[in-house]
Formats: sequence, structure tokens, C-alpha cells
Amino acid sequence: MALAFVALGCAADPAPTATPATLSVPASPTATATAGPTPTPFPTPTPAPTSTIVPTDTPVPTATPFPDAPLVFIGDRIYAVDLAVTGEELTLGLSGRPSMAIDRAMLFVYEEDNPRTFWMPDMHFPLDMVWIRSDCTVDGVTSDVPNPPLDTPRDQLPRYPSTGPVRFILEINAGQAEEHGIGPGSRVRFAGQIEGRWGC
Repeated sequence: MALAFVALGCAADPAPTATPATLSVPASPTATATAGPTPTPFPTPTPAPTSTIVPTDTPVPTATPFPDAPLVFIGDRIYAVDLAVTGEELTLGLSGRPSMAIDRAMLFVYEEDNPRTFWMPDMHFPLDMVWIRSDCTVDGVTSDVPNPPLDTPRDQLPRYPSTGPVRFILEINAGQAEEHGIGPGSRVRFAGQIEGRWGC
């Protein structure tokens, strides 16, 4: 809704000025005193014209609707997520992607809680790994996992174990878990295309 602001100008009453009285001094005891000058009336204040700010054609920003996509509510953020559910998707993960938008994430979904181990083959950016139990609470976070040099042999890539038995792993850009209050005990809720699925 565009708002027009009206600025009201107020004309202040002019400050009164002292007008010295003029006295005529009699020339002699028989001289008749003459009347003093007729006082000039104060000017009547005239209200200043009001000025109106006319709205321009600049569009008013509106809330961006949630995308028609799988969504994850966690901490103080909502992420539109890519899903990794099949064996091939779980193996590929985010490998090969040059980057990921700040409001995007990848959700890995398994059948049940178990200890998990992740690695970072062919990764181009660092991540936070959020380990989530089947009761839809965060078990722990592995923060600021660096992307290894792309020429690192696979048998030399570091492995990152989960903080406990988990069913879901949410991969987000590095640093976001701390920034958005995501930690052990945080509640997780699925919405959008996955609302009500997998018990969350």
C-alpha cells in the first residue's frame, strides 16, 4: 500500500516588536500636546500552504511467496531443499555444483536412524552438516566443513561421522547453522511438497 506523507507547514506568529512611544515635548507651558503616531496593527498571520509528496511509480515491495518446492523449517530459517532419497541421489549429493543459494539446501532422507558418515568428493564450496533424528530434532551440527582440493584422491578424502544415529542430514552453506541458531535440540518441520512426510 503506497502512502503519501503530507508535510504541514506552520507559520509562526511574528514576534512582537517594541515600538517606542513618541512624546512631543511642549515648547512652553501653554503649548498643547500633540497626539502620538497612530499604532500600526500587527499583520494577520497567513498559514503557509501545505505541500504534498506525490507517490512515484516505484512499485511497492511485496512478500515473496514460498516456492512450490520441498521446504524445511529449522532455526529461524526456511530452506527450499533438493531431495536425496534414492541410492543414486544419496551418493551424488551436492558433488559438482559450483555453489548454492543462501536459501537453498539439500535434505538426505534415510529409512531409519543410524550412524552416518559423509564425505566431500568433487565439492566446490564448504558446508554445515545438520544431523537430524527421526523425531525431527537436531542431534548435532558439523560446522564449516571445507571443500577439499578437487584433485584429492578419493581414498584421501576426510570422512565426517554423524553426531549420533540420525535419519536426515541437511546440508547448508557453511556458517549458517551458527548464524541462524541451528543446534542440538532445534526443531525441524517439513512443508511444501513434503509436508507431513517422514513424520516431520
